[in-house]
Amino acid sequence: MAPSPQGPLRVASIVGHRQVEMAVLCLGSLLRHSAEELALRLHDDGSLTAADRERLAAELRGPEVVSRAEADEQTADFLARHPALRAFRRGNVMALKLIDAMLFAGDELAYCDSDVLFLRPFSGLYPLRETAAGAMFMSDRQNAYSIRSWHLLRYPGLRLPWRLNAGITAFRAAGFDLDLLEWYVSRPELQFAPVWMEQTAWGLLAGRVGCRLLDPDQVAIPVPGEPAPAGIVALHFVSPVRSLLAGYAVPSASEARQPVALRSAPARRCRAVDLAVTEARRWLARRVSG
Repeated sequence: MAPSPQGPLRVASIVGHRQVEMAVLCLGSLLRHSAEELALRLHDDGSLTAADRERLAAELRGPEVVSRAEADEQTADFLARHPALRAFRRGNVMALKLIDAMLFAGDELAYCDSDVLFLRPFSGLYPLRETAAGAMFMSDRQNAYSIRSWHLLRYPGLRLPWRLNAGITAFRAAGFDLDLLEWYVSRPELQFAPVWMEQTAWGLLAGRVGCRLLDPDQVAIPVPGEPAPAGIVALHFVSPVRSLLAGYAVPSASEARQPVALRSAPARRCRAVDLAVTEARRWLARRVSG
């Protein structure tokens, strides 16, 4: 691990009582495999116990832990003029990832979900300082947004990157537009899938500031029944494939390998036709499975 003259880069994550075991495994792999020096800032969703905190401290190199009470106090002023965002934060736990993690990050957010498992040494996970982009994310297997295709036609000023996934996020604070987010979360017609609202919010922000996506041959969501790509560095075990995590959670000799330099490329724009194709595929999948 390379020491940094500025100290370790602080990587945020949201953790609750039910995620502790997974966080120890996955966030531990992030710390262990990174060629750059990292430390963690864990945002308690309000359910961590004292025993959970002790476990996380022992297993994850003494992370900073932001309590829900502390975060509630800090965000009260931050969102004073944004009532829809306040309601969103109260009602959707994923809003903590959007609002709290950004608020406590300073000039630049580095974030990793607690269900991303790193399988081999790597470098360059958070490269914003070396690029002109305002944001960086990983890639999804679909356009997982709560905005429908016709909304992009109705609101032509909205821009979304193609297949963004916010499991790994880097974002410059200068581009964090609370007014845009307030506009979005105050419109129920743009919220057909609440589970994707936070990711959609990141997409709308990224569409304004320009973003890059990590190479999906290196960082990806696993596909049931298919082997991971040979050069895979990390896998994001989102809820539909969470059961696959146990099959990858085995010790390896990867520490002996040279770190893999992570690649990214500019994200192309997701247009109404792209969302329409995604919607048609989801509809067809439901018809086949039903």
